[in-house]
Amino acid sequence: MGLDMYLEAEKYVSGYRHKQERDQVLDALDAGYPPLAENSCATVTVDVAYWRKANAIHRWFVENVQGGVDDCRKHHATLDQLRDLVGLCETLLGKRDAEMAEEYLPTDSGFFFGGTDYDDSYWDDLLSTVDQVKPLLIWLDDEPHRSAEWDISYRGSW
Repeated sequence: MGLDMYLEAEKYVSGYRHKQERDQVLDALDAGYPPLAENSCATVTVDVAYWRKANAIHRWFVENVQGGVDDCRKHHATLDQLRDLVGLCETLLGKRDAEMAEEYLPTDSGFFFGGTDYDDSYWDDLLSTVDQVKPLLIWLDDEPHRSAEWDISYRGSW
């Protein structure tokens, strides 16, 4: 039990326009799935980041992506929002100042949300955020079409 947090990338693959990608999706499907029509479409969802009990990061998503509503549902996150989060984490990691952390990226208590101290675990959560989200942003920015093709969403489960 506890706070599990997921950042997902989702892409619609059309059988009409993206035959090669469709074939890759179909090849990845297990033989236990029903037969698919020639022009079948699919939505591919990939977990691109995962945290456990990183309550300060969860609180940031609730306030900045979910409009203040913590409802355990998927919410679309923009690339600019993710850039803001990474930038904030990098700034705080550079200072390692608990008072600054409490002001700009405070912890949040909740049912099995983990610790609320600004200790090594807190800083590890920030480092994990940078390590997971920054490469995603670089990849999405690498080719202009990538950010248009992938929908990024956040979901916290507790």
